[in-house]
Amino acid sequence: MKVDEFEKIIESWRSYILVDALQDYSLEIDEDVPKEFAAIALYLDTTTVRAAGETTEYYDGYRKAATDVLNLLGLQMVQDDEMRIIHIKRRASEEDKEELLKEYIWG
Repeated sequence: MKVDEFEKIIESWRSYILVDALQDYSLEIDEDVPKEFAAIALYLDTTTVRAAGETTEYYDGYRKAATDVLNLLGLQMVQDDEMRIIHIKRRASEEDKEELLKEYIWG
């Protein structure tokens, strides 16, 4: 992906997402996140927010699909209200995932 294409995706996301209550927030992408993956995360975030204006079933389905794709890529987007940052980073380690799975299965 070319740098200018990536910058266009970021700018599109900022102009759509970082408005109103989020206007003072900034975007932070960890260095170990490939820019193509970050671009996918930003696109999914924008599209999911746009889908919120549609029917509830459509939005719920789109949100689930977006979450599944980010999980597959091993990414998560975190909103830190204290620092006013939206952060794209790698998901928790395998050990953390195993603990969550144990808790899900055995309660």
